[in-house]
Amino acid sequence: MNIKEKVVFITGAGSGIGLATVRKLLIKGAKIVNFTKTVTPDLEKEFNSENTLLIEGDVCNRDQVRQAVERTIKKFKSLDILINNAGVAKHERFMETDEKDWNFVIDVNMKGVFICIQEFIKINQRSTTNPASFGASDQQPEKLIVNISSGAGIYGIEEIAVYSATKAAVINLTQSLNEEFKNSGVKFITVAPGSTNTKMFSSLFPEEKPYHTPEQVADVIYKTVTGKIKSDDRLIVDVFHHIK
Repeated sequence: MNIKEKVVFITGAGSGIGLATVRKLLIKGAKIVNFTKTVTPDLEKEFNSENTLLIEGDVCNRDQVRQAVERTIKKFKSLDILINNAGVAKHERFMETDEKDWNFVIDVNMKGVFICIQEFIKINQRSTTNPASFGASDQQPEKLIVNISSGAGIYGIEEIAVYSATKAAVINLTQSLNEEFKNSGVKFITVAPGSTNTKMFSSLFPEEKPYHTPEQVADVIYKTVTGKIKSDDRLIVDVFHHIK
């Protein structure tokens, strides 16, 4: 896929991997919608151009997500790529995990993905004369949904069991939906970063040194979107294998 002029909606892009990814895609000519929980003055300054749209919102709030995709269509007239990047984690032993922590991680990492995918598909179906096959012809370009999982979703990591479970679920959801929508012109793929130098990683593992930078992961996401990197037969791009 040629990223130039494509409209990309990315969640959780206020910092870390998400912010590095929107910067990378902007450089390559994409139009960016940065949907983030917290908008700062620095973000407002950076994402204030004809090719960007900065929206404050919660992926778990369907009304806010719906309004964001409506604003996207109003400004850019299309929506081509969704990158579900927003995620949270708690570092704690499983038997010390309470229902509040469980629900918090499950809601953001799974419910948020669920809502964003549905709203992305709905807005695209609404814009075509044949909702069952949107994006399935030369006149209706193929759509792409990239779900950001984690190495923890592939292998499972102790003391972040809930996070690991949600990221495994994201992989399975990607596989299921790719099959369900295979005749509609929308493709699904999962990118699974490993330990990356972000605030979340530092808070979870303060004594460990990360392997990758957000910019390195963003480059893998960009190459995945453009087809330069292919997923394995599980629809997973394991970032660890693509950063030298």
